[in-house]
Amino acid sequence: MMVDIHQHVIYGVDDGPGDAAGMRRMLRLAAEQGVAHLVATPHATPGREPFPTEVYLSRVAEAQAWCAAQGLPLKVHTGCELLYTDDTPRLLHEGYLPTLAETWMVLVEFFPADTIERMCHALRCLGNEGFTVVMAHVERYRALQSMRNVAMLRNEYQVKMQMNCNTILSRKGFFKDRWTHRMLEAGYIDCVASDAHNTSSRPCAMRACMDALTDRYGREMAKRLCGDNQRQWLMLN
Repeated sequence: MMVDIHQHVIYGVDDGPGDAAGMRRMLRLAAEQGVAHLVATPHATPGREPFPTEVYLSRVAEAQAWCAAQGLPLKVHTGCELLYTDDTPRLLHEGYLPTLAETWMVLVEFFPADTIERMCHALRCLGNEGFTVVMAHVERYRALQSMRNVAMLRNEYQVKMQMNCNTILSRKGFFKDRWTHRMLEAGYIDCVASDAHNTSSRPCAMRACMDALTDRYGREMAKRLCGDNQRQWLMLN
């Protein structure tokens, strides 16, 4: 009963599936992987291009209806993956962008080369508006290769950190793999997610990730990262 809070499953709104058939394949795969709750998180770039709210919501409803018709034990929730811009806090506050499962939690990404100062500024601004940040795919950011920076963000801003399944499942080289292990061992990773875009080159791999985490770190930690934490944050059954 896993929870995937980062998946580009809605068709025709970003670089996820191009049509309804592709979306349906992704939904079926997620259910087969054991995902019970899926947050549909298309890319959003606040202030640079408008978020396609009407189209997005209609296709989320389409996904929900299809899962019900197919008898899939999968619930689809609204959300988005926000690239932080100076307009992000205001547009979130004004309700132009979907939060994770209609809570006060938001999935936020940065440019890989963004500085730790830029991240701190973003977290302060979003926190001032009342939002709790889940930082998307933390393995991508140069500033977070420093454990000191990671600890500072966790301690001062209470940010939640999400790692992609692929980072855990594939070898990236000695230093990258050591960093991944240290992040997990130190408890700095709060959840894993698929960041799936399709069923071929970037599929949902939550089951394999759950198994790998169980083998390396134990069942309880795997359960926390693959669903228990997310279920608590988003108040899911």
